[in-house]
Amino acid sequence: MKVRWSESSLSDIDDIFSYIHERNRTAAAAVVERIKAVASLLQDFPEAGHLTDEPGVRMFPTVRYPYLVFYTINTSDAEVVILHVRHGAQERP
Repeated sequence: MKVRWSESSLSDIDDIFSYIHERNRTAAAAVVERIKAVASLLQDFPEAGHLTDEPGVRMFPTVRYPYLVFYTINTSDAEVVILHVRHGAQERP
């Protein structure tokens, strides 16, 4: 399956990068790279994430960092759609 990032998820990534970059430039790049690496795992293992209370939405944690990747599986288009990336302490979508 291919992985597609929604506009809102790309905005989330930009916000995460900007927030961390103000405090630690090196860490900002590392966190974003880890989030992208986790998302790429979903290509081969799309059902690896846990189901959420929202129908059809799954969540996969970025181990080492407190971010959660929310996504859905679109079987008709053979793609994983990343919906949001949130800090674990944020309210979920």
